[in-house]
Amino acid sequence: MAKAHFRRTVTPGGLRIVSEKMPNVRSVCVGICVNTGSLFESEEQAGISHMLEHMVFKGTKNRSGLAIVQEIEGAGGHINAFTSKELTCFHAQMLDEHLDLALDVLSDLLISPRLTRQDVEKEKSVIAEEIRHYEDSPDELIFDYFARTLYGDHPLAWPILGTVETVNGMSREGLRKYLKLNYPQSRTVVAATGNLDHEHLVEEIQKRLNLGDGDGPDGVSPPRMPKPNTQRFSRTVQGAHVCRGVPGLSYSDKRKFAGLILANILGGGMSSRLFQRVREKEALAYAVFSFLDSMRDVGVFGVYLGTDPDKLEHALKVLDEEYRKILRRGISADEIRRAKEQLKGNLMLGLEGTSARMFRLAKLEMYLGKFVSLDETLKLIEAVTRDQVMELADLFLKPEDQYTAIIVPGKEK
Repeated sequence: MAKAHFRRTVTPGGLRIVSEKMPNVRSVCVGICVNTGSLFESEEQAGISHMLEHMVFKGTKNRSGLAIVQEIEGAGGHINAFTSKELTCFHAQMLDEHLDLALDVLSDLLISPRLTRQDVEKEKSVIAEEIRHYEDSPDELIFDYFARTLYGDHPLAWPILGTVETVNGMSREGLRKYLKLNYPQSRTVVAATGNLDHEHLVEEIQKRLNLGDGDGPDGVSPPRMPKPNTQRFSRTVQGAHVCRGVPGLSYSDKRKFAGLILANILGGGMSSRLFQRVREKEALAYAVFSFLDSMRDVGVFGVYLGTDPDKLEHALKVLDEEYRKILRRGISADEIRRAKEQLKGNLMLGLEGTSARMFRLAKLEMYLGKFVSLDETLKLIEAVTRDQVMELADLFLKPEDQYTAIIVPGKEK
């Protein structure tokens, strides 16, 4: 992989602009990422960040909704956006010669969205349909139920899409107010990767992205979680879906790479312990994997399992057995070595394109306030010891500490 060159600029207003120059490619990927999402919403507002992400694409003072995509796609590029619990990001991937166009269109979305009442009412129907489709996907919905089981009534438990009721209650005025309060330059990162010049990037983005200061909250109080518990939810589904886990590690936690290695060993691939036992040996599930998801202040370590309802109880028992096996017998040096190589390989292969590198760059700035090179990251992975992995196993794998959400077939409640 060609060596990239990192640059960082902070404007007087607090807008952070970061870039990685990749001289051997002919493309650029640029994103405007804002530290806002469902975590910053009130219960009555649930889904407003996601709604606003949709609405800015309906048109601006300078472009119709069709013109937004025509200009980008007509230049051979792609434009999209996403909303998570604490990030909203608008991004475009282009040929390097069209960087200014990408900056112009992306900035336009946030500076001058039209947000007409007619568009708001039409988009409510679209998002309501998206919510219904999501609720018909139990392998995705289970993670919302798990968040509710883990976080109780904290905003971390609220669905990113909101509910049909909260979406139907949104107004043009409410969207404008939320945009003004929660999209300040101090919580915004412009990240770009590819064949670009940093000084040019800074100059052009400052011409276009004139965000205000905003005075919305820049964080929320940490969750006060209930005791470990199991909750079952009935849905009109064929299979049973399980998400089981515990509070994990934040993005800045130095133990994060040990946690990723543990997740890899437990259920991170076809050679993992859970896949081999649950899927290959006992045929208890059609899907099983473990994960470590990290946000700015919190994280989750967990396992997903999709199985036949008749095999559910046995599958849960096997999960407990595999957890106890690690706690009792430990993990071999060979497993640690293979997990490190798999983790490093996944990282390097996943970052060969400009898009993945842009998202990594934005998260590093947003969560750590600094750049960590790929070489540094590989060294951090390699430096993880067996004792460090086992310390996290003791923290994450005790069966009695697990929070468990289960979707089972039945009449919806």
